[in-house]
Amino acid sequence: MHSFSKIALAVGCILLGGTASAYDYGEYADETLDVLINDYPGRYRGTTSFEGASTWMQQRIGNSATLQPFTWSGDRRSQNVVAQLAGTSGNTVVLGAHFDTYFGRPTLQGLDDNGSGAAVLTEITRNLSGIALENGINVVAFGAEEEGLRGSRAYVAGLSDNERASLLGMINLDSLITGDMMYAHAGANSVDTPALASLREQTLRIAQELGIDLRTNPGLNPEYPAGTGCCSDAASFEALGIPVLFVEATNWEIGDLDGYEQTTNPAIPGGATWHTPSLDNEAVLTDAFGAERIQQRLRDYSRLLTRLLLELTNADLLASTASSGALARAMEDNLRSQHETLTRLHDRRWLGLQLAPLALNQFTGSVGIEGEYQPEHGFDVDPSQRSKRATAYAIGDYRASEWLTVGGSLSIQRGKDDLEHSGKIRNETWQAGLYGLISNGGPLWAAGELSAGRTRFDTDRSVFLQASGGPVLLNQTLSGDTRARFFGARLTGGYDMTVGQLRTGPQLGLDYTRYHIDSFDEDDSRRTAASFDDQTYDSIQASLGWRVYGDLPMSRGMALQPYAHVAWIEELGDGRESRLDVISRGDGRLRTAALDSVDKHFARAQIGAQWAITPEIGVYAEVNSRLGHSEGSQTGYSLGAQWRF
Repeated sequence: MHSFSKIALAVGCILLGGTASAYDYGEYADETLDVLINDYPGRYRGTTSFEGASTWMQQRIGNSATLQPFTWSGDRRSQNVVAQLAGTSGNTVVLGAHFDTYFGRPTLQGLDDNGSGAAVLTEITRNLSGIALENGINVVAFGAEEEGLRGSRAYVAGLSDNERASLLGMINLDSLITGDMMYAHAGANSVDTPALASLREQTLRIAQELGIDLRTNPGLNPEYPAGTGCCSDAASFEALGIPVLFVEATNWEIGDLDGYEQTTNPAIPGGATWHTPSLDNEAVLTDAFGAERIQQRLRDYSRLLTRLLLELTNADLLASTASSGALARAMEDNLRSQHETLTRLHDRRWLGLQLAPLALNQFTGSVGIEGEYQPEHGFDVDPSQRSKRATAYAIGDYRASEWLTVGGSLSIQRGKDDLEHSGKIRNETWQAGLYGLISNGGPLWAAGELSAGRTRFDTDRSVFLQASGGPVLLNQTLSGDTRARFFGARLTGGYDMTVGQLRTGPQLGLDYTRYHIDSFDEDDSRRTAASFDDQTYDSIQASLGWRVYGDLPMSRGMALQPYAHVAWIEELGDGRESRLDVISRGDGRLRTAALDSVDKHFARAQIGAQWAITPEIGVYAEVNSRLGHSEGSQTGYSLGAQWRF
């Protein structure tokens, strides 16, 4: 472990300009442990090893770590290494582990007791650094634990009344390698007050979810009640009346049934390695348990306790709230895109009627299918979700007078939007529209429509957290469903000039739509499941643009009808909110997700062509994009075919 870790750390520093290399669970702790045991054996007060270990722990915990010196019995001195990961609530959780070794034994590596706990402490801190926390974490590497819990007692004594009142609990890591089994215990204060066992129960539940074999004291020795632990720094916090958690590896089913005999492994004489230089070292523990044992324990304790602290700090609920806001905005975009599919269907039909007007009192209809694909990147640099949609429709027109043609459409659409980290939105939508075109074949024209739609959303929402340069800390997918609807009205018109075989001219438009998304509630028992109330918002868009289109005859009676349009859009009234109130299942509290601000000034561009293969059969291709918008281009590519009757 020693030589390999040194090389890996050196290579990482070279590649990343002096910063630590990328790591997976257990690897950062392994690097911390390697230096503690090999460079700083005999880490007890008054030694250069202890001073060097203190500096090393400061470096590994982070730049904010400070030293807390303390004294006892007159002239005895040591120090804690303390850091804080700030939260927003004012409440804190203490995460602690001692890094000193037994006094007076200069060759004692103390890999198990307690280089292992101190190493995992540094990794958990690294994992959570830079992540938004609601409740903060006070990280404490204790000195002088081996001389009567002196570091933790000094830390508790130094707390102000406000700091004591804000403490939610304490987690202590001690001796994680030698023991046959992994354990989590509550404090003795939980015997009379069962609520103080909450950290133990939460940790056991998480271990089961992660597939980690974690146990608690079975209570075979009546002096140590079932589910409780003792004899390490967490004991200093029990008098504060808060939940405490003793995390260790030992074996409570052998010897005196008190946890002091750690293992049945015959390579460990007496069944324990505590405080023994000839046993608590890298060579002996590797030979006894195999090379994988140390890495496995560092990895599993880091996974387990990082997840526990994600929950205790409500970092998972903050991430879930942000994810819920992103989902709500994605559903808004999806609903708007569905509506735009309908308006583009009507736009193409109006072009066809202007190029080939119906005879007076003539009725015609068509049925068709259309597929649309929207990639992650369009013409703008900002990405948007990838989506696929398929639409089947029927449309009919009637020429009521020389100036007026009326019509209607009915369509069904199914689609899927891919969101970040395997999230998805699936929709099934029915849409209907009524429209009129005012044109006698001259340059002036006007059109209007009324439209409505109803959709069902099925969603997979991702809650994802990753450490900076490190492992994925949380990757959950939660399913939900809701309904949505819209109705709208649109007026547009322009003046077309003839240039050869093409027509071109300015176009004005005004579009009003009301969107409504029903309340959303995920049917999931996990604490990150979320719900939020109905969303209703109005969109009013004014547009000024220019279009060009034409009818180009081809051989064998076929014709090509190209068209293009570009317009500047002003949002006169986009009612989408810049925040969303979300209720988390984990604690029933309401939190607010900040949403992207609404961009009210942007452009739209369109280019396409309809190919009339026969008078009855046609196909078309089209590209639509949104330009200069802060939320990305949302470029879509459409292909369709229709049969007229």
